[in-house]
Amino acid sequence: MASKSVTRRSNPAFLMYVTLAAAAVGFFAAYIYHKVQAQRREARDDEDDNEEFNGMPRTETRRTGTNQEREQRNLASRLFRSVIIPKKKTISISMKNTLLWNPSSDPDNPNHAFFENIIPFLNQLAQLYVIYLVCPVSSTQEKEQVLTLLRNAQQFNNNVIDERRVLFCETEEGKIHIIRHLETNVHVEGGTNGEECVEMVRGFVGNVIWLLHGDNNRNGSLTENNEIKSNIDRSQWTNVEVCQNFWSSSLSHEIRNR
Repeated sequence: MASKSVTRRSNPAFLMYVTLAAAAVGFFAAYIYHKVQAQRREARDDEDDNEEFNGMPRTETRRTGTNQEREQRNLASRLFRSVIIPKKKTISISMKNTLLWNPSSDPDNPNHAFFENIIPFLNQLAQLYVIYLVCPVSSTQEKEQVLTLLRNAQQFNNNVIDERRVLFCETEEGKIHIIRHLETNVHVEGGTNGEECVEMVRGFVGNVIWLLHGDNNRNGSLTENNEIKSNIDRSQWTNVEVCQNFWSSSLSHEIRNR
């Protein structure tokens, strides 16, 4: 019996499917490869720009791309630096005997007013510092009196002081607690009776400026040489500046040289 030979013929449809599948796999692999390479280039560019922004020199191995691409990255980095607003330092100020004086002899009915030329000084200070004001008050009426003074002086309207950063308390102990909690770069204390506050807060702030003009020496605590009698050891006061007023302090020097 004669055997029959079987001839296998190629299926055109099957070959087409195989070809399309191979092409799809190749296209997908190429897409993934280029995507990964693009991500790596972006990561390298970000590292380069960050290093330039922080003042670090770029290494030779990271200088990828054409000269035009590098110039564009450098331009973008310079533009970014130009719009960055430097973070301001912070300052807390005890308002009484520094910004405010009280001519009233009745402690229950204060009549606060700003020291002469203090508002222009605050306007200049606000360009260098974020300002916190701390003020002990004995009543709601006194609190409103202080806020009214600030409003009338346009301190809230000209981005000088944020009203939320005007902090009130009832006692000197409360004031000290607030100042210690704020931990500002600079604290300003006023009046010859402010020595205890200076002692209590100097370890929690960067520097303390103690202004002595505020109470016109009415409490009689000054000697004939204009020195304050004290039972506090000031030998540890390495971060305390004692001066007569704002204009003789380092803050005035800082404003003039900004």
